[in-house]
Amino acid sequence: MQPKQDWTIHPDQLRHQRPALSVEVAETLSEALARRDESIDCLVAGFEISGGTAVELLDQSTTDRPDPPVVLAVAASDGTVPVEAVSEPFADVVPVTDSDESAAELAGAVAAVIPETNDPEIAGVPFPDARSMNDWKATLFDQFFTGIPQHMFVKDECGRHVVVSESAISHRIHRRSDEYLGRRDIDGVVPDAEAREPYEDDISVIETGEPIHNKEEYYAESGRWFLTSKDRWEDETRGTRGLLGVAQEITDRKERERQLRIVTHLVRHNLRNQLNVISGRAEYLIDNPGAAPEAGQCILDAALGLIEQLDKQQTILKIMVGEPEVRPVDLGEVVRSEVEALSRQYPAASIEADIEDGVVGSATDNVNHAITELLENAISHSSRSTPHVDVSVRIVDGEARIRVVDECPAIPEFEVEVLTGQRTVDQLSHSTGLGLWITQWVVTHADGAVSFDRATDGNAVTVTIPTAEWGG
Repeated sequence: MQPKQDWTIHPDQLRHQRPALSVEVAETLSEALARRDESIDCLVAGFEISGGTAVELLDQSTTDRPDPPVVLAVAASDGTVPVEAVSEPFADVVPVTDSDESAAELAGAVAAVIPETNDPEIAGVPFPDARSMNDWKATLFDQFFTGIPQHMFVKDECGRHVVVSESAISHRIHRRSDEYLGRRDIDGVVPDAEAREPYEDDISVIETGEPIHNKEEYYAESGRWFLTSKDRWEDETRGTRGLLGVAQEITDRKERERQLRIVTHLVRHNLRNQLNVISGRAEYLIDNPGAAPEAGQCILDAALGLIEQLDKQQTILKIMVGEPEVRPVDLGEVVRSEVEALSRQYPAASIEADIEDGVVGSATDNVNHAITELLENAISHSSRSTPHVDVSVRIVDGEARIRVVDECPAIPEFEVEVLTGQRTVDQLSHSTGLGLWITQWVVTHADGAVSFDRATDGNAVTVTIPTAEWGG
């Protein structure tokens, strides 16, 4: 992004110690080129010119007389000049600040280029003086810290926050931006159990100058992950001042990685089991041609189970690819629709629905998959020939709740712990299927929660989703 070209050469900069110089200012490149005639003895330009650059000014030649020399004036606040300044044949290159010394150097350079002329005239074009450049940098810094939706911060040499981004976002690690100012991480900005390591990282960066790039940090109290980078803050006059940093939330990414590990584990385990059944029964039939038909039925059941697993994998891919929008959803209508569909699919099952009118939740279009999996699990895992399931939809304590009560064997505790993140996926040895995973993923993506409890004769699974209003 180029800074706004509103700087001009002040005539006093060129008249300084050279009162005989006559100065005229051209505001644009085209204006300077149009006025480059026999009355012009020297051109003074900054590198960036409204409508082009000083290189273009230098390259535009005339045919009726020699081109006037061009003196390039460049802002020198950071000690650097454009590479073109030394690779192009400018008559002179003068680093400029807002000091009197720079003004004298610029006027002296012009005099050196045309020393035999008593009363030269100079056409100047806009260029960034140091003061204007500093104002531009300050404006840019302010906009960067107020407009970019990231948690960015500047800390002093003791690790105290002196600047914190003010963008209106929910990605703050723990607090509002103004609650950070003047405080270190160990001063209550971060919970005590989690503050020591980031604070020690601050001090290490400040003392050693070794940056930290893309460090994954987990804050257990809030259950959030951040990718953090820090570098030492220095200036030319005072040396080390502190550090600069940015923390980008990656909680969704880490949760997606965890869920992918769960799915991979479950699919591998379930597919292996089903294939072992198929291969074992097939070998039995080969060795026993006259065997009872139960072996063939077992193969068929296993094959149908594999087809079901593949269907669920397709559902999972649909859910995990992309970021479906969270919007108001009539949860009662969704549950009614799924109950009707499953009642037709499982005519022997009894599904009793208690649905409160007007329960609107903030959910995604995938919420129907979560309801289907809960109800279907309750039917397919029932130990009774006529499964019975109770499902209710209502507002409880200001939240939308869907509760499914079955008559199935207890869901293994360790599987619940894996689904809720209390146990690693490596500890999972088997599963009731992918249905609960689908439910968990869909609900948590909508900032909801799933809880698992025991009922009188089975399990009670409760889905809690934030309420919403139509059009909100």
